[in-house]
Amino acid sequence: MRFSNRIRFQKRFFDRFSSSYHLINFLSFGLATLTRRRSLTTLKIEEGETICDLMCGDGSNIGMIRKKFNKSRIFGVDISEGMIRRARFRFGEDNVTFLTENALSSSISSSSCDAVSCTFGLKTLSFEERKILFSEVYRILKPSGAFVFTELSRPKFGLIYLLWNFYFGFLLPLLGRFFLLPFVGKKYLSHSIDSFENITKDESSFRSVFSQVDLFSWYGGIVTGACGRK
Repeated sequence: MRFSNRIRFQKRFFDRFSSSYHLINFLSFGLATLTRRRSLTTLKIEEGETICDLMCGDGSNIGMIRKKFNKSRIFGVDISEGMIRRARFRFGEDNVTFLTENALSSSISSSSCDAVSCTFGLKTLSFEERKILFSEVYRILKPSGAFVFTELSRPKFGLIYLLWNFYFGFLLPLLGRFFLLPFVGKKYLSHSIDSFENITKDESSFRSVFSQVDLFSWYGGIVTGACGRK
């Protein structure tokens, strides 16, 4: 019951947020776009491969993949109908299959994807849900298929931590209320990052599923993630 309630909440919340999600890049001073590009380069995608973007939101990753690899087949999966509708409007459906589904249990065939990406989605899931997600990624990846998970994280110390605390704890919620963005205005984003902390909490879960795992930390710990192969 609790799990299904969380799913319903996330669906309603991100449906409401879908029309203004693109403003996050402006509020992050371009960090969101820079992170997406850098994250996707870790996959070493080749033309014609099949790529799945889980929790794809409004399709920002999909747009980047399509621009560079327009002959690749792409799956975009998100639980929010509003997000999928926005992604379809932005990028159309040429070589893209959009699925309004739970990323923890999609209809994508087993061993069908060369690569899987997931950017800024882990913090919305509980620890147990993330373990389910990793198993689902393993299922849909081809043998030796690549994956990358990238997430906003909380720096541990120093000037970066002070700047992070000021921006995410005070300035961003203020801007969110001014621009009527519930995702940041009600501190959902900062609270989610606080709960997630960083990727190291999931290291054992990654290594229990995948044969190759490399953790990374970018921009002084503001972004952390994991990449590797099935």
